[in-house]
Amino acid sequence: MEQIVQLIHANKNFVVAGHISPDGDAIGSCFALAFALEKLGKNVSVMLESYPQRYNILPGNKFLLKEQTIPENIDVLIALDSADAYRLGPGQILLQNSLLVKHSICIDHHKTNPGFADVNHIEPQASSTSEIVFRLIELLLKPEEICQDIATNIYAGILCDTGGFKYNSTAPSTLQIAARLINTGIPFTHLYNELLHTHTFAAGKAKGIVMQNATTSQGGKIVSSIITREELASAQANSADLDGIVEYLLNTNSAQMAALVYQKTNGSENEVKISLRSHGPDVGNVAAKLGGGGHQMAAGATTTGVPAKVLAHVLELMAQEMEENSYEYQNTNS
Repeated sequence: MEQIVQLIHANKNFVVAGHISPDGDAIGSCFALAFALEKLGKNVSVMLESYPQRYNILPGNKFLLKEQTIPENIDVLIALDSADAYRLGPGQILLQNSLLVKHSICIDHHKTNPGFADVNHIEPQASSTSEIVFRLIELLLKPEEICQDIATNIYAGILCDTGGFKYNSTAPSTLQIAARLINTGIPFTHLYNELLHTHTFAAGKAKGIVMQNATTSQGGKIVSSIITREELASAQANSADLDGIVEYLLNTNSAQMAALVYQKTNGSENEVKISLRSHGPDVGNVAAKLGGGGHQMAAGATTTGVPAKVLAHVLELMAQEMEENSYEYQNTNS
């Protein structure tokens, strides 16, 4: 972390980038660090793909670059919450061109991260990238400079990646940080409800289709479902409206693993997204075999093909993971 602090103090122009299909942790960590860099007098922009409407409550969209816009004279690119360079989305072009960026930094908590930047700080045991970024911000700013804009984004990132502090990645340090963030006066109850429990009517209809299509296998230990682009359109929904549904599948009684396969509404015709969750078996291993990555309890991948055939292959890999390895059931819902 010391080398990252030195690089930040020694440079002026920054771009902060998160992974494709950004979630609460990617968005929150990017915006929080952007506010901190701004307080240090740095020039900072954030590169993110479009994200679900629910995250519009997070302050920081003033930093967002318009799509296809590339700033000039970038000193440092900071990649956050991206498990590999290919998942960096619009920031990937900067990482690959040394003429555009002088230095690159990667801060992440995915165990599969190979360390693709000049300077890498990866903590697989951390609850979220937002938690790591908060500790970085503490090294950059005085305590009184950690404002509600920073606190709101860090809290949101931690909240989303811990499932509301219920996943086993939640450590005492995670809760201690959350308490400090709440003490800044952020609307933590509003954030919790908006980010974890509020959904659009279209999202509710899409969830109904997912549940109608759901099946079980391995004696009820695996729950899976699929939704096509046409079915999403029938609900007047898009792929962003599926956020959180795979967790709902996992909450099925006796389920140890869950999978949701769907077509991205803003992707290519054959592009298929795979979301995986677990109470024990390592879905990170499954995702890696599909060209993706993630954690033991939460992972994902993007591939191409017919959704039904993709799901069949995913279920084979999940069954194989369950059969070849012995895991203790971890009920995160109790």
